[in-house]
Amino acid sequence: MKTIKYEFSDGIATITFDEEGSPVNTMCLQWQEDLSEVTAQVVTDKESIRGIILASTKSTFFAGADLKATMRLQPSDASRVFTEIERMKKNFRTLETLGKPVVSCLNGAALGGGWEVALIGHYRISIDNPKIQFGLPEVTLGLIPGASGITKMTRLLGLMGAQPYILESKLFSPREALELGLVHELVPDAAALRPAALAFIERHDGVSPIVQPWDDKNYKMP
Repeated sequence: MKTIKYEFSDGIATITFDEEGSPVNTMCLQWQEDLSEVTAQVVTDKESIRGIILASTKSTFFAGADLKATMRLQPSDASRVFTEIERMKKNFRTLETLGKPVVSCLNGAALGGGWEVALIGHYRISIDNPKIQFGLPEVTLGLIPGASGITKMTRLLGLMGAQPYILESKLFSPREALELGLVHELVPDAAALRPAALAFIERHDGVSPIVQPWDDKNYKMP
């Protein structure tokens, strides 16, 4: 894999985003292929996995769509792009429905598709830095959050609560995300992310399979 590193040790599967030759991680075609490969590997390792950590080697967590490639798209590409997005969403759902704790370690900005990647996590930990931004800015580019961002933000915040973040592309800081319930824990620096993730996984070791709020049979829209 050229954009994702996979490590499995002591029951912890670590998926690290690290796009070669790019200052940020994007949903380029190579990443989409690598995501399918790493998801299949996680499924293979499922019985031995205690938890999954999503991390980044870049100064940001994930930048989102490959905008240069997006700008080159033509109407004739619609069917192919639809298939790619559906495959990506299927991989997201596979990871979040394995019953294993998935923790997103947000060391920097997660925007657009990057925020959708972050939302795979049952537990999201961020560095407490007001300069970091999260959100779905796609609408400002004439796009929609097509990889589950709309549905997940709505299910987390409710129809009215989610509107500013979807229709107006309102961004938010880690502390604002904590207040909204979109981030669960803040840490002082990048070095504290993994220990916090491991602590969360340890707390859930041996308990009932973990699920996303919307997969809970008692879930109600906020």
